[in-house]
Amino acid sequence: MNISKARRNLIARQSGEHCHDYPQLLFGLHGQMACEFVGETGELSSGNLAIVPSNEAHLFSGLSDDSELFVIDLAPLDPFINALEIACQTSFKETLFQQPDIISLNDEMLPLLDFAVGQLARDKGQLNPQINCQLVSLFMTQLSQLYGSRLTNNVLCQRLDMLLLNRFIDRRLFEPPSNLELADIMHVSESHFYALCQQQIGMAPQQYVMSRRMAKAQFLLTQSRMPLASIATEIGFSDASSFSRAYKNHYQKTPGSNRR
Repeated sequence: MNISKARRNLIARQSGEHCHDYPQLLFGLHGQMACEFVGETGELSSGNLAIVPSNEAHLFSGLSDDSELFVIDLAPLDPFINALEIACQTSFKETLFQQPDIISLNDEMLPLLDFAVGQLARDKGQLNPQINCQLVSLFMTQLSQLYGSRLTNNVLCQRLDMLLLNRFIDRRLFEPPSNLELADIMHVSESHFYALCQQQIGMAPQQYVMSRRMAKAQFLLTQSRMPLASIATEIGFSDASSFSRAYKNHYQKTPGSNRR
């Protein structure tokens, strides 16, 4: 792929596993879709965004007939993207695509998503170079403001209340909280909370949530006789197989071997 592309993708009830040598932005348009990375799982729906770095394996599964995404594929050697990085004075790889994440779009970005859908509708399935550049530039510059290096400079003097954060997460392991819910508990914006997590914990918010879920799973495996399906439900997985995959990704061993 030589140029970055903005497109719509009707998932419906399809499922599969992807791994690309280029990063992606997956915006929920309609319906719902489950999305799973190493160390993170969540759902994409209208107003949510999945950030997928290059070479990041991810599983997806459409949960409704109208599951549809707005996708931006970023070509690694696209000169237009390089020019954007220079203009924004940032590296997308080191900021936006440092690690996978699923976030809620803020009020400023939601109208942009509607605008993008309208522009692509005018395109009638053909890749219009002008519209394509317009949409890629629009979303990359907006998101770079959230994840740029200058954001970190605004949070150097602040600290997360880890006791409060851990208590809230642990009470919600059966239904893992979103970044927005966690940010609300900390009384900061979602982007501000993300930067605080990176600075103080050294990982993205949902990676930290997953680490708490996996720690609880390990405790239940070794200290109880609960079946795997019950443990999966206890920590927010829909079935034992998705729990087992996440556990193996996290600990490099299966739940069964850990129990034995």
